[in-house]
Amino acid sequence: MEALAVNVERGPCAVCIERNKICGQNCEFAAYFPNQVLGEYECANQLFGTPKIMKMMKQAPIEKKQDLANSILKEGVAWTEDPVRGGFGMLRRLMWEIELRKLYLRELKDMIKNEKKKKN
Repeated sequence: MEALAVNVERGPCAVCIERNKICGQNCEFAAYFPNQVLGEYECANQLFGTPKIMKMMKQAPIEKKQDLANSILKEGVAWTEDPVRGGFGMLRRLMWEIELRKLYLRELKDMIKNEKKKKN
């Protein structure tokens, strides 16, 4: 009885929603693509397609499935946000932000150093 309640609370997984199928208690994709990530899954579905996602997940070893699912979702979002560069564009943007923060930090350190010199 308790397992049935968990299944109802869980809701259908993103794969079953996309395939318009009933998501059973033993759905192999429910743990990796819960309905909370439906938006991300839709992005990944546009990039890869559900059949290819299912095939990749079935071929992956059990210990790597969560990493693969996360990668599929992130890659889908990356290509939606940057259709030209995808994940590489996201990486370049993050690296650029890091460099800007380093420059800002260096400027602040120089300002602190100059203020200390003025006080002495």
